[in-house]
Amino acid sequence: MFSKLGTKIALHKAGLGNVSLPSFPKSEASSRTNPDGTPSEGGGFANPFTNVQWGVPKALQSWQTPPPPPNPVREPPQIGDRAQSNVKLKFPAIDGRPCVVFFMRFCGCPFTEKLFVAMRSLSNRHPSIHFIAISHCTPNATDAWVKTLGGAWNIDVVVDQTRELYALWGLGISNWGHVLNPRNGINQIKMYRNDGVGGKQIAEGSCRWQVGGAYAVDERGLVKWGGPMKSVDDMIVFEEAVAALGFGGPGKPGVF
Repeated sequence: MFSKLGTKIALHKAGLGNVSLPSFPKSEASSRTNPDGTPSEGGGFANPFTNVQWGVPKALQSWQTPPPPPNPVREPPQIGDRAQSNVKLKFPAIDGRPCVVFFMRFCGCPFTEKLFVAMRSLSNRHPSIHFIAISHCTPNATDAWVKTLGGAWNIDVVVDQTRELYALWGLGISNWGHVLNPRNGINQIKMYRNDGVGGKQIAEGSCRWQVGGAYAVDERGLVKWGGPMKSVDDMIVFEEAVAALGFGGPGKPGVF
């Protein structure tokens, strides 16, 4: 849980040092819970950017809590469950291939960039698997971001601007601890220095509070691997998804 001082430090690192934190009465803070009834990891702080009307900069707009998706956020699917199907994302896949689906946090997130590039490399090595990346940014912004990375190659990019697919797969809005953990900033700096990843423009429609995740779904439409990201810097190992589908090694169903 973040202390007020710790949160201010994290905001300063994020370039938002002038933002004032709201304070809640003790009774209100203690009553804040996650959708499953457990205490909120954010230490009782609601997102202070929820009702702020931002100006032009997309980096600032991305801190605002978006409107809720059209459908309630469901529980994340478990291993062995039938994959949730939607007109935008149908299971079993029409082409009969198993799928690896990556729900991206937002276009412009350096951790998302690294994961997308890793998934793209696998898509070239495993043409028998259908690789899909989901974006909640605007179509034009998503397309522009993908082009800055050199294209999608064999990944199909699906735009879910209303975030109905995210909600269908149990991916809702995160809390302070998920987004502003100081470790995230440290790892971001290391990633930029060591791998040159980062520095991309925040795409229009981005929301930093959106939880990302990834799943592997077999040709029958059953979930074999995956789950929500545990933190912003959670480095999903897509090779495990491929193995869980029976490719590239002795796969075992499971979660990352």
